[in-house]
Formats: sequence, C-alpha cells, structure tokens
Amino acid sequence: MDSDMLTSSEAEDQTPSDAVVEDGQENDEVESSGGEHTEGTTAHAAEPLPFPLRDIGNQATWKLSTWKPGFGVHALLSESTDLYWQSDAPQPHHIDIHFAKRVEIAKIMLYLDYRRDESYTPSKIAVFAGSGYHDLHEVLSLGLEEPVGWIDISLAHAGKDGFLKAFLVRLSVLQNHQTGKDTHIRGMRILSPDRQADDIDDDGLPFNSVAFLAHSTIR
Repeated sequence: MDSDMLTSSEAEDQTPSDAVVEDGQENDEVESSGGEHTEGTTAHAAEPLPFPLRDIGNQATWKLSTWKPGFGVHALLSESTDLYWQSDAPQPHHIDIHFAKRVEIAKIMLYLDYRRDESYTPSKIAVFAGSGYHDLHEVLSLGLEEPVGWIDISLAHAGKDGFLKAFLVRLSVLQNHQTGKDTHIRGMRILSPDRQADDIDDDGLPFNSVAFLAHSTIR
C-alpha cells in the first residue's frame, strides 16, 4: 500500500498523546553534510549521556512509505513490542518524521528482534535529515547483525553541539537479513535533550548563573 498524505480522523489509544496521524486506511498510520558509515554493528548499550533526554515523537507528523493494513505507525509507536510496522513494497522502506519547527535530536532508538522476525529484520539502515524533502542528506548508515532489543543510534556527530538539528528526519531500511523484502520494526523513539529538566536546579530555579542567583532572594 502506498502512503499518501492523508490525515486520520483519530488516533488509537496505543499512540503517544498528541501524535499527528497520517493514514490511508482504518487509522493504522500516524504520521549535516557527509554521512557516517558503520558496518557490522550489533545491538549494544550506548554510553551514558551527560544530560536528560525526552521522547519528542508526539510533536511530529509521521509518514510511512508503505504499510500492511493493521501494521502501521500506531503499531510502530505502541508501548508493546509485540506490535510492529510491516512494509508492503520493494526496498528501500522509509519512515519520515516531520516537525513543525527545527528540533535537536540526540539519538534515535529502534526495537528490532531477529529471533522473532528473521528475514524481516533490517540489516542495513540509513538516517537522512534536512529542512524538507528538497534538501535531505545522509547523516549516517549503519549495519546490524541479528539485532535483538533496543538499538541506540547516536547522532552526536551530526552537529557541533552534539545534536542533529532538523525539521525532517528520514529512517530508511536499505537491506534485510536473508535478503528479505519487507521489514518489521517493533518500536521507534526520537530523543531530544530535555532543556527544562537540565536547567532547573534543586531549588526549582530555572537559572543558576551567578548574576541571577545574586538577585534571587530578598535581603
């Protein structure tokens, strides 16, 4: 099924609150220069980051290149990893995440399960970013070897501040294990630095500069 830019009438309960849906049937869908190439990467825990993160997927419009009925973005964004997006066309398969304003993205997380999905499991993916479809460019490509669990895709290299800054992010599935055609992705999250949590100190003050703290109490 090809994905057109159609708006769903409502989202299912599994979808994160406020997520914008783009759908063609039965509410099944929600809607840096030079790439970094990493081959043969397996699932592993990322190093701890020095700042808190939050999922900003509910601020975006999600669009799939294709999907099978009942296996769309509601399944992709569900809290349950028993559900999954399943594509329905020749590769490459795309997930487009479009934000109304430019956002900072620290990492993308995918839940993949080779033990259950075998030839439906991606073996090579790529991330593209830009301000729109006209200037999408590759940020990285990543090889995956029989992944099971949450995969951290760090985007720290994509900008001088350690974040990818973009309006539009595209995740492309380029190849599957065992030369499979369609793909399964059982979860996806877009994580951004939580500036509010990072800026508030233990006293509840949103600023902690010397100049501000000097005037923060009545003497």
